[in-house]
Amino acid sequence: MNIEKLFKKAEKFFVLDESEQEKKEHKKEKLKDSLEKKIASVKKKIQKVKDSDGKKVLKQQLDVLKEFRKKLE
Repeated sequence: MNIEKLFKKAEKFFVLDESEQEKKEHKKEKLKDSLEKKIASVKKKIQKVKDSDGKKVLKQQLDVLKEFRKKLE
């Protein structure tokens, strides 16, 4: 194997192709956006629900969604 091929393989191994990095960033941004929308809708549901048990369940869901968003950042 010549040295140029070796360097190309090492580059692909240690640093992903730029196109792959861009795809992953795009997917990450898309996921963040969908989480933001879901968080907003759960907040609206919490305001509309009258019983405390329903609010408790929705608040738990909201906490989980916020934790996912935090991990993405």
